[in-house]
Amino acid sequence: MADKATKRSDNRFEIKVSIGGGKRLSVYGNTEAEARRKAKELRTKAAKYDLANISKLSVQSYMEHWLYSIKIHELKPSSFDRVEQSCKYQIFPHIGSIQIQALTADDIQKMLSEIAKTHSYSTMKKAYNNLNSCLTLGTAKNEIFRNPMLTVSLPSKAKQETKEIRAYNRNEINAIVQECTRKYQNGKYVYRYGYAFLLMLNTGIRLGEALYLKWEDVDFETNTIYIHGNVSEHKSREKGETKYIIEEQHTTKTKKSVRYVSLNKNAAEALRKLKEIVNDDKCVIATEEHTIVSPHNMHRIFSSILRKCNITGVNDIVHSLRHTFATTLILKGEDIKVVSELLGHSDVGTTMRTYYHTIEKQKKKAVQRLDDLY
Repeated sequence: MADKATKRSDNRFEIKVSIGGGKRLSVYGNTEAEARRKAKELRTKAAKYDLANISKLSVQSYMEHWLYSIKIHELKPSSFDRVEQSCKYQIFPHIGSIQIQALTADDIQKMLSEIAKTHSYSTMKKAYNNLNSCLTLGTAKNEIFRNPMLTVSLPSKAKQETKEIRAYNRNEINAIVQECTRKYQNGKYVYRYGYAFLLMLNTGIRLGEALYLKWEDVDFETNTIYIHGNVSEHKSREKGETKYIIEEQHTTKTKKSVRYVSLNKNAAEALRKLKEIVNDDKCVIATEEHTIVSPHNMHRIFSSILRKCNITGVNDIVHSLRHTFATTLILKGEDIKVVSELLGHSDVGTTMRTYYHTIEKQKKKAVQRLDDLY
């Protein structure tokens, strides 16, 4: 007999699947066919993981079950992608082969120390949080005898080297501007989105925020833009992991990210050029087919621009435009609270932590002004 599909109040279909050991899990789909396909996939995974005999499961098998039967329904697609990446590239290589019931606090502590050697504090903390979330749930469901995370200490951020934010210097900025605005001999611009990068440089907005920007959000009379959405790119779970979906999210990264940003003359000029080059009635940045631009494609284009400029040593290349905006304002003596609000950070503390090195330089310069006091 076929599984019973129930239509929920949110119009999604739910099917409860028996996975052995008297346990049942729910799968959801926007259509009944989608829910049935997910139910079939879950049975296959359950058979592989043998949840009735959890003591024999590896950390990787147990966490994969947690990922694809629980977390995938709780998180936005882009957020789920990040959790999945954390598991695949930080957790599984270190402890994935250990049996879940044999996992110890020492195993986890060693894993965190190894991650800290080659990755940022943020990456290490995400691995810690994801593993803790999985093991805490497993303990609550009596699937795991004990949670070894209870005696694990997250290494102190203060002990980990704080990496200085890489901002572009004046010579690099000049080279970037020149390349972004370069034309062919026939007068056509080399880069369709060249001025989009200059808009980000002069406003500090995130790439996803720039790609979401509509002309109705631009006010040339008051010289402001209204930031209230984001564009994300995430794996398509329907078409396979090699396919990606680009979608608009009508919310920003945090509530504080909804904001008005003032335009300087360079930003206003960049917008006018985008209107001329992109020629889309709705979106400030759009493809020639008037569709959403891929964030990945923007990174690829900007990588090409940096190669033309002979600029190296930058990791998050497009995001460094935002860092350059903020660093420049701080070095010019702008109030950190104003910078924080322009960036759309959740609080001033985030800005202080992110631009720690820049702020320290400003403190030293401020104190040196007293050298001629007597």
